Amino acid sequence: MEVNLIAFFSFIVITSFTPGPNNIASASFGVLIGYRQTLKFLLGIVAGFFMMLWVCALLSNALLTSAPFLSEYLKYIGAAYILWLAYQTLKAGYSSSQDAKQLASFTRGFLLQLVNPKGLFYGLTIFTTFLVSTGENFFQILPWTLLLILVCFCAISTWTLFGTLIQRYMRNERLKKIINTVLALALVFTAFQIAFG
Repeated sequence: MEVNLIAFFSFIVITSFTPGPNNIASASFGVLIGYRQTLKFLLGIVAGFFMMLWVCALLSNALLTSAPFLSEYLKYIGAAYILWLAYQTLKAGYSSSQDAKQLASFTRGFLLQLVNPKGLFYGLTIFTTFLVSTGENFFQILPWTLLLILVCFCAISTWTLFGTLIQRYMRNERLKKIINTVLALALVFTAFQIAFG
């Protein structure tokens, strides 16, 4: 199997590190509760992303040819969930960090992947362009999938650490509310891009 490594790595790094639901939510929780308290959420993202990549690898051709309408419905479901996440981010910015700790759970990180159109389109693009020849071969899919989730973990960790860094320099509640409002608005923008972009 030949893969254009330069194009492949450029695509996965740029796509993984640009703003999206995973990165913005991770940064938000980093601001509110720090990296260590957000780690369960990050691991949930990675687990859900791993599962989604396998689904994309195994079903990409069938999905694109026989049921393309599913991606349209997922787009709106994903946008609605991201809007809910934006509301929770904004609300968490005005309440205690205990609320944020409850929101930053493994389950919520995992569920975000089930309705994350950016992740779905990312997986479909990977397995219908760069890695199309893997087919359903477990031993060909596994190393690429492990590489993709490693890059994902690096991206969400970077965004969370960035949020944690901001947290250290915040001295008052007003600034904290402003930052969480900006992060919530970024999620709203992401949702509208997904739904209507």
